[in-house]
Order: sequence, then C-alpha cells, then structure tokens
Amino acid sequence: MKLAKLYFNLLACLLMLAAGTTVSAQEVETANPASGCDTVNGTRFNLETRVNAVPQNSESVDFMLSRVSSGVDLVVGAADDNRGNFQGFKGFPFLGRDSYFVHRKGSNCAADFEGSLSTNSLGTPTVVADHARDAFFLSDLLSSSGSLLVEVGRTTAANLLSPVACPNGTQDSGQTAKCWPILGIANFTPNGQVQAALLHPHIAVDPRTSGIGAGDVYVAGQFINGTNFPAVANVQIIACTNLSVNCGSPVVASGTDTFGSFPYIQVRSDGTITVSYWTYTQPNDGHQPNPIDIKFVTCTPQGAPKPPVCSTPVRAATIKVPAGFAPAGNGFLDTLFPKHANRLEADGKTVTTFLIYDRCRSIIGKQSVAEPCSKVDVVLATSTDNGATWTTPRLVSTASGHQYMGAISTDASTNITSIAYYSTENDQFEQRVQLFLNQIPAGSTTVGPGSILTSAANDPSSGIGDLTVPGAQGVVGFGDRIGIAVAGTGSNSQSRLYVHYTWNNVEGISNGVPQPDPNNTLVVFPY
Repeated sequence: MKLAKLYFNLLACLLMLAAGTTVSAQEVETANPASGCDTVNGTRFNLETRVNAVPQNSESVDFMLSRVSSGVDLVVGAADDNRGNFQGFKGFPFLGRDSYFVHRKGSNCAADFEGSLSTNSLGTPTVVADHARDAFFLSDLLSSSGSLLVEVGRTTAANLLSPVACPNGTQDSGQTAKCWPILGIANFTPNGQVQAALLHPHIAVDPRTSGIGAGDVYVAGQFINGTNFPAVANVQIIACTNLSVNCGSPVVASGTDTFGSFPYIQVRSDGTITVSYWTYTQPNDGHQPNPIDIKFVTCTPQGAPKPPVCSTPVRAATIKVPAGFAPAGNGFLDTLFPKHANRLEADGKTVTTFLIYDRCRSIIGKQSVAEPCSKVDVVLATSTDNGATWTTPRLVSTASGHQYMGAISTDASTNITSIAYYSTENDQFEQRVQLFLNQIPAGSTTVGPGSILTSAANDPSSGIGDLTVPGAQGVVGFGDRIGIAVAGTGSNSQSRLYVHYTWNNVEGISNGVPQPDPNNTLVVFPY
C-alpha cells in the first residue's frame, strides 16, 4: 500500500507539472494581519511564498517580554522547514532544515525576518532565551561528513533588534552570520565511531547569574550506536560556555538504559539539570518497543566545558503500547515524547516537577505509517523529591476525542504552569483539531479547565505534504512537537504565553494545485 501511494502521488505531481497549471498566489493567500494577532487560527509565522509552498513543523519558541517596547515582545521561533535552506522549491524535499523566525516590530504577531543557521543544517531546532544576559540561543543538527554534530548559535536581543545586523526579509547565509555571530559546535562523535547516528537534540540554559555553571548551555541528544544489532542508544549531554559557546565532551545521562530516546532538558532555578526521556529493553515484533519506561534524571553542573555529573535515572512511568501511533483514523504519526517543567515553591527549597507525555490507551489496527490508537491523551505526573518518586499519571483533559502533542512551561514570575496541546474534542469525527490550554495555579498540582486558543478547527491529515513528499501520508505535516513559552512581571494579567505550532488554514499552491499549507504558526495568550 505504501509503495502504491508513493507511485500514485509521484505520478499525480508529474502530471500536474506537465499540464502547466497556473494559479495566482493571491487567490488563496491569507495574509498576516497588518495589526493585531489572529486569535481564530493564529498568525502564520514565516515569509514563505504560497507558490510551491512546503511544510514547516516541529516548532520551538521563546521570547522577551516587552523587550521591543512597552507591550511589544521580542519573539524568536524555530521550526523544521522543508524549503531546504530557503533556496526555493526543490521538487520533493524529504528532510527539513532548521529555520528561525523573529518578530520585533508592532503589535501584530507576524515574522519580520527569517533565516537558516547554516547551509548544512538538518532541522530539529530549539530556541531558548537567556533573560539574565539578554541573549538567545538556537541549535540544530549539522550534517558534516558523518560527524554527529549539533551547532549552537548565540546572539543578543540588541542584535535581533538591529536592522543592520538582522535586516528584514529572508536572510542569506552572510546575513545570518551577522545576525547570529557566535556559532559553537557540540560534537557527539566518539573517536573512530562510524556506525552511529544522532537524533532529537534539545538545549537549555542555566538562568542563574552566579554559582558553578551559571549561564552554561546544555545540549542533549539521542546517540544511536549502530555497531550493535539491534542498535542501542543512550541520552548524552554536552556543556557549553555561554559567551563563546565553547562545548566540551559528552557524558551519558541515561545510565545503562538500552535505548534512551527523545531527551528533553531543562535547568532549574538552582542550577540542577533535569532530563526526561523514554527507553525500553525488549523490542516488540522487531520494530515497536513494548513496554516503554519514562525516565527522569538530574545532573549537577561542573562549569562548562566540563560535563555535568548525572545521578542514576529513575522510572517515572511505564506504558505498554508502541512509541508511535496515529490518533484513530488520522493519517499522521504521533510520537511518545516526554517533556517537563520545574517550579520552585514558596518555601524557596522545594521544587515540583511536572512531567507530561502523549499516551495511547490501546492500538486498534494496522496501517502502513502508524498504528491507529483508540484514544490519545496528554497525561501528567508530578514529583517533589527531585524525581525519586512520582504520582500516578493522570489526564490533563477528560474531554472526548484525542489530545496530543502536549507542551509545558512554568511562568517563574507567577508560578503558573501552562500545558498546551491539540484536541479533537469538538469534532464528532475526531479528526479536526483546535489548540487548547490548561493551567495549574501556583502552589497546586491540580489542572484547571481547558481554554480554547484557536476557535477555528484544522485537519492535520490534509495538506500539501501528500504532494511534496509522496507516500508520507501526512507524517511530515505536523511534526512531533509544538513550542510553548511564558513570561510575566509577577502581577496579575501581566503575563503572556506564546504557542508556536503547525496549522494549515492558509492555502498554498503546490505544482499549480491549491492545497492547505502546513505553516509554523504563532498564537499569543495574555493572562
């Protein structure tokens, strides 16, 4: 079936090219608003032309509150971008590239400029703000003669606000070098190792201004050792200095686990490094791990570029379904991906860790891309003893339909923890999604009621991905994550939350055929 679909889609695209069909982009364009932000669908957060548009997905976001002017935030987003380093439509792109998108002017949510960190990037980018040093960091995988590298770019808020250093529009490589003037390399390649791979890099910055490791940047990645069969993997961490991004050697954070996957790294306000990931011991029928353990580990900083010292990982939860699944009849892959946020309590000592992940209740069939799941939930577990013990995972939302791609962040100014996710609860066919938000009040671990961030609905299974990536059946359309960032002043109604996600309300033209265009999209939520 997969090969048949691949052939059919490829043939269809070639026929459309041969037919020479032309459609004006203006006929299907939904422009970014000139002022204000679209609260129905969110605002398209890229400058891509709608002609031969391609998907963006797997977003990250961070921002500095009122850094532009009073009420105007400096927002930096990142995403996998199938444009291929902005060199135009390439036919059938299979690999995303990293891209960054920056809003720095006016009250709208539109991107003022965009670019790619390098010409050899392979996507999966992360952006983090360093508020204490008025800086931003951007990371992605780097393709370099078989070496397993993560490049980490550093810039300042002042640089991003300068039209000389960072001109408006789509930036070329020379402009990017001025916009992100400091570039460091985290090298995960062991000496002589050739049968290896690196996946899912993620970064975090120590927010402190003093103490061992203050300001250090940490890069986590899933290192796969292909010399074994079946291959084994672990989670590794590299520490980098802040100002020069001088990166040291990797250290294994996942202990003796046989397949540490999908690392997510955060640094607490006391400098403790926290990492969540999943692992398994025995593969099921050769490709799907079962059961899967969600693990959590803490590490102590030593001062970059020295690697941190990590504790023994602790199991936070166990699930007995595959790591990849489709929400019922949806034609795309949802992936088990634990994420967490830390909250310092009022006593100044206790830290509550909130851990979320997408959980499939049961598999109900087979298909070529992902096994259909009867019900997907975002679930939450908490710990108040550095991850030594965890509560039983519970539902973030009790609504019907599917909830997935959860993202979590804590506003340090108010101690409110926010969880955003897609939900099909308002669609009787459980296909079309809206973006939802639930919040946990300060001092509590009880999840509050859900709020709708996008009143319009969207279909992740539709879009130009089926034309630009034949046979993918929409898998690349919505990626494997959404981004969330929060910040405030500490006063009520003075905090803002941004979610950077994939949405296909804008129509593009793929080889002359109008199709929903999966775009990286931004929505803001004041609270």
